[in-house]
Amino acid sequence: MNGRIFITGDKHRTFVPLFWLAEKETLHPSDVMIIAGDAGYVWDKDYIYDMESLQQVFPGTIAFVDGNHENHAMLNEFPVEKWNGGNVHRVGERVFHLMRGEIYDIYEKKFFVFGGARSVDKDRRTEGVSWWKEEEPTSEEIEHGQNVLHQFADQIAYVITHEPPLFARSSIRRQKSLDEDYQFPLILNQWYQSIEKQPNFRKWFFGHMHVDQEITEKLLGVFHKFIEI
Repeated sequence: MNGRIFITGDKHRTFVPLFWLAEKETLHPSDVMIIAGDAGYVWDKDYIYDMESLQQVFPGTIAFVDGNHENHAMLNEFPVEKWNGGNVHRVGERVFHLMRGEIYDIYEKKFFVFGGARSVDKDRRTEGVSWWKEEEPTSEEIEHGQNVLHQFADQIAYVITHEPPLFARSSIRRQKSLDEDYQFPLILNQWYQSIEKQPNFRKWFFGHMHVDQEITEKLLGVFHKFIEI
């Protein structure tokens, strides 16, 4: 039985948008919600209570790519499992962290995901308390993602990232500054160009910028909205 897939953006440990969704939609255990980073529910030792709340309000599966505002050290302590063909950290009975550069087959749709971004406010945060250096993708992770993307380019239907490709920023009113040495958004430009003309590719969703905005027909920022695909 196929369920619905909802794509949404940064939640920063809030539950109100999920209550809105539950009021609007009749949700089912077969439904899947994917958060495009900065879910924020794995932040401290009280995360277990957030897992309980998430699974109470959403009866299906919750999956998220990591953003820059996550406790990456804690995420990386969870054991790695397989879920729909790709590696994940299981952080709740029905809650999964989707790992960087992985492919997942969800209801006959192939997803490529890649989390991470650089925080513009890290100078105002405390390392190991409110900021973790693992937020930013390493060269090894990027190489892995690039290899996987190229290998499955003609099969991928959807891409989920936290960071948008660099070219998207010129269309977004809510700007975030970029350090000159931060090259990951430019790399995402190259990835977008490599996949946008592929026959099975439909949409690329990103978070981070706190906008619900169509950049191109196939590139969309997500924040408050829940987009059903």
